[in-house]
Amino acid sequence: LVEQDEDKVWEKGLNEIEDGEYFDPDHAKFGEDTALKDKTTLTDRDEEELIAPLYTANEPCVTAMPAAMAVPGLGPVPVKREALIVMIRHGKTENNKLGLFTGWDDVPLANDGVVEAKEAGKLLKLHGFEFDAVYTSWLSRAIETAWYVMDEMDCLWLPIIKSWRLNERMYGDLTGLSKAMVKQRHGEEQFMAWRRGYAVNPPPVSSFSPQYPGNDIRYTKYLKDVRISISETLIRSIESNKFSLHRKLPKSESLKDCMDRTIPFFTEQIMPEAINKGKRVLIASSENAIRGLLMHLCEIPEDKIAGLEIPNGLPLIFDMNSKCIKLLDDGSGEDLLEKYNFGASASYLFRPCQNPDGSADDACDFTFSDAPVLTASDKEIIESIRKPVEANV
Repeated sequence: LVEQDEDKVWEKGLNEIEDGEYFDPDHAKFGEDTALKDKTTLTDRDEEELIAPLYTANEPCVTAMPAAMAVPGLGPVPVKREALIVMIRHGKTENNKLGLFTGWDDVPLANDGVVEAKEAGKLLKLHGFEFDAVYTSWLSRAIETAWYVMDEMDCLWLPIIKSWRLNERMYGDLTGLSKAMVKQRHGEEQFMAWRRGYAVNPPPVSSFSPQYPGNDIRYTKYLKDVRISISETLIRSIESNKFSLHRKLPKSESLKDCMDRTIPFFTEQIMPEAINKGKRVLIASSENAIRGLLMHLCEIPEDKIAGLEIPNGLPLIFDMNSKCIKLLDDGSGEDLLEKYNFGASASYLFRPCQNPDGSADDACDFTFSDAPVLTASDKEIIESIRKPVEANV
């Protein structure tokens, strides 16, 4: 009887192959053909359990774990072919862990950050992502993150396009200082204005500070796309007793200043050279560079951008059709808005998404399951995310 059943499975499998379907005779349930069972004994609940996915559809803009991962033997994960943008903030550094202002200080990834970057690469590969172009900054932590992601995706051969315009915001004289100390010395209001203010600049560094990029050979030798600074040229020429030409490099930046270099690079180079040609793009950069890109892409108001947090090492997929941010199911079963902190302005990222034809994007659902244990502050943030963004804010 068993041999007869196996013959039927093989016969069915050969028919499926002829029809172009995937058939795996080495699957663990090879001898069990669910299609041959008596359908009268299979309840609706049983049918659902046979194809139960690894995520629930009540997550915010979450792309489901591929069926091939949920049900082994269904075949390879389809590769995503459409143009898309994946942004990822670099993995954690020791400065992140210590709560220091980093800016253009070129610190490497911490061990935790290496793990985060590798996990991001594994997750992207699991969901069928491939890239045609990779963009990053001139900072080691962003370059390393791109490298580890590409390594996990088996695409180290892809060229990495580096630009200083994707650098982190320049924190001026705050670079290297403890955020807790700055808050204690200057007060919460001034601290938040320097750290998150859209148009507020931190105190600038001097021309001879080790934190000033004009004292870093990578910027003095290779940065050519900014104008000459007359004042810096004069100061350097007097100091060295010979004529020394210097360009205008930032001594501190607000988020607006950061965006003034990041957004033109995105709109004038990344978009026409990659996205508009149907390419799939990975951008590995730093928190404020990505915050500025999201402000541009998701139309976040100036007075709301301070409330946006960008988690380290988490791929953020910008859907070119529905114009919203999507996350990838990591198989943990956790609500990703509880697992990661996106801040009080997260609703501008995860607003209800629509396709170009006006239909709702199936991957975006704002019905949340009951959370296990949440603080009052957590509940307030999640409730604000549930609400649609007000028009004409």
